[in-house]
Amino acid sequence: MLNLLKLLVVVALLGMPLLVITTLPRLFELAGSVPAPNSLEAGATATPGFRLADPTPTNVRARFGNLDETPPPTLAPAVAATSAATPRPTATGERITIGNTGGRGAILRAEPVSGRPVATLHEQQVLEVIERQTVPGSGVWVHVRTPEGVEGWVTGLVALPTAASLR
Repeated sequence: MLNLLKLLVVVALLGMPLLVITTLPRLFELAGSVPAPNSLEAGATATPGFRLADPTPTNVRARFGNLDETPPPTLAPAVAATSAATPRPTATGERITIGNTGGRGAILRAEPVSGRPVATLHEQQVLEVIERQTVPGSGVWVHVRTPEGVEGWVTGLVALPTAASLR
């Protein structure tokens, strides 16, 4: 009994495309037989008798204050922000060389992992290390500075110790 029911469902599903194919031309014939609207009748007509009521003045206080009102005395006045020069991070004295890239180089990013690209680093390029940071799920990232002074982050997988730091 169950096999018979499965067979009926399969036949019904296979028959659906045939039903659509056979009735589709008839639907197009019906759509083509509808006359086009007359250009004189197609114009917009006004709806008589509908008009928005004019606002009437009331003595009820408005829900929202005017934009030109001064803030209540409980709010502190805006304080002008002073921009202090942020100190430039100092290098640790350690240097690294870009490697393990198969000659492709690496990308210097503004932030670890998914930061915007800042510069392209070439294989064997020497960089100053500013700091190292371990990012969970992504390993070690190294904050570096190029000889041109551009700072950014590079993955620790391509940060190899230089020959001078191995001595």
